[in-house]
Amino acid sequence: MMRKPVVAGLFYPSREDELIEQIRMCFLDRKIGPGDLPGPVETSLQRPIGLVSPHAGYIYSGPVAAWGFLEAAKLGKPSLVVIIGPNHTGLGKRVGIWPSGFWETPLGRVPVSEEAVEIILTNSRYAEQDTLSHLKEHSIEVQLPFLQFVFGDFSIVPICLMDQSPTVVEDLAFAVRELMKKFDDVLIIASTDLNHYEDQKTTLRKDSLVVEAVEKRDSRLLYEYLVKEDISMCGYGGVAVLLNLDFSGVRILKHATSGDVSGDTLEVVGYLSAILS
Repeated sequence: MMRKPVVAGLFYPSREDELIEQIRMCFLDRKIGPGDLPGPVETSLQRPIGLVSPHAGYIYSGPVAAWGFLEAAKLGKPSLVVIIGPNHTGLGKRVGIWPSGFWETPLGRVPVSEEAVEIILTNSRYAEQDTLSHLKEHSIEVQLPFLQFVFGDFSIVPICLMDQSPTVVEDLAFAVRELMKKFDDVLIIASTDLNHYEDQKTTLRKDSLVVEAVEKRDSRLLYEYLVKEDISMCGYGGVAVLLNLDFSGVRILKHATSGDVSGDTLEVVGYLSAILS
């Protein structure tokens, strides 16, 4: 079973050489990006880690995303990557997991770990095998070329959340904790953008509240701010899962907006890179 890319040529280049070059430029960007390339990752990851990573077009969010992947590379190579993304399309199950086969990008094929998928399905009341939720969804796909560029070979568990309620988040966090007992070299990515399509000043204020909740590792505070301040963050469920896992620390690596790239500050989208370990 092969999942073909749907935003190659839109969110990132469809040609391998152009894609590699754009990812390099995201890392080397000194205005928003980290300004450095990851070196060869020769050691294995020794403990589970988490990333909050944006999923917009690389021209806008790629330099912010590069911060997280650069820091993850310093900790070692994961054998397994769990990617939790929101469902923007409205297709498929409440919690849809692509069960087997491969995901393809211009940089090659990435296998789905059937063993890891089974652990999630066994330990979650809501997760179901589902391909429909993934067929046109970009939030998971855009993480893969960065992962391929940095780590080469790994397997994935793609999880698409239509339902991002606290009940589902707590359930999925339990299943991921069970997975972490089996795979101590797992990277868990919460794919999300922050506030959408308001002016720069408003977005910076709202995003700062999300950052506060992440720094405090407080998912209840995150939900409180989302409702009280009307924050249009799309992938809050995946972030809340990370905040419910057994990580002892978090570092905010970079926050920026699309306005920092385009210069248009009337309607911006916020982007965050953070690492949990």
